[in-house]
Amino acid sequence: MDAFYYIDKPTGITSFQVLREMRKILWVKKFGHSGTLDPLATGGLLVAVGAYTKLIPYVEKDSKRYHATIMLDGSSPSFDSDTEISFLSWEKQKYFQNSLSLQDIEILFQRHFFWNISQVPPKYSALKIDGKRALDRTLAGEEIEMKTREVEIFSYKIESFHYPELRVELNVSAGTYIRSIAHDLGALLWTWGYLSALRRTWVWQLDVSSLVWLNELDETKILDIAKIFWDRMYEYKDETLYKRLSEWQRVRGDFSFPEQQDIFLTDGQGIRFVVEYKNGVIHPRKKIL
Repeated sequence: MDAFYYIDKPTGITSFQVLREMRKILWVKKFGHSGTLDPLATGGLLVAVGAYTKLIPYVEKDSKRYHATIMLDGSSPSFDSDTEISFLSWEKQKYFQNSLSLQDIEILFQRHFFWNISQVPPKYSALKIDGKRALDRTLAGEEIEMKTREVEIFSYKIESFHYPELRVELNVSAGTYIRSIAHDLGALLWTWGYLSALRRTWVWQLDVSSLVWLNELDETKILDIAKIFWDRMYEYKDETLYKRLSEWQRVRGDFSFPEQQDIFLTDGQGIRFVVEYKNGVIHPRKKIL
C-alpha cells in the first residue's frame, strides 16, 4: 500500500502512537508523518504509507494553521497543561482580570508575534539534542540548553479574550511551537502563560473537511494524492520512459513540463518518479513506485 492519510489526531496520545495504531489497522510497516503534534493537540496529521514516505520532504516544510487556547493565569514546565501548573495568586488573577485588555494583547502580538520571530522551543519536546529527545533528557534530570530558532507567523487572529482565556488562530511556518508563543506572551504580560488546547486545522492546503477519525480508519480512507500535489503532478504513460528513468538515464525530448523544479510523473495509477526537466532533458531525482 502506497498512500497518504489525513488523520484527526485525538488528544492524549503522541503522533508516534497514532502511527502505531495505524500499523495495526492497515497492516503496513512503513509510515511517516509531515509534522509532530503534541499529545495535548488534536487535528491534522498528514501520514504517508509505503513508498509515498519518500514524498514527505515535499510537505513537511509547509505552513500550518492552528486554533489555540492560551491561559494567562499560570505557567508549567512544558508550557502547556500536560505538566503541573503553577497558578498566580488569586489577588494577581483579580488584578489582571480588571486591568488586562484585548488591546494590550493585540499590541504585543503585532510587535512580538508577527512575521519573523525568534523563539526557544520547550524542553519538553521531541527535538533531538545529540541524538536524544529533549523531553527524555529533561525527564532524566539533565540540564539542557534549548537553542533559539527563527520561525514565521504569517497571520494571527484573536478570536476571543475573557481573562484568563485567550483564543487565537495562527498561521505559522513549520517548526513553530505554539506552546512557546503562549509562554512568551505570558512573560511579556507578566501574567505567565501556558497552552490548554490546540487544534491543527490546515496542513499543505488541506483543511478539516478531509480529516479521518482514527477509529474510523481503513484502507479505503486514503487521501486523493492530487489534493496534495496538484501543482507538481504530470501524467505520462510511457513505459519506455519509465524504464530509462529506472536505469537512472537522462531522457532528452520536447516535453510539456515546467523547467527547473521537481515534478512528479504519474502513470494514472500512482506517482512513479520525481524528476527535473531543464534544457530539454528529464533528470531522474527519485524513484517512488
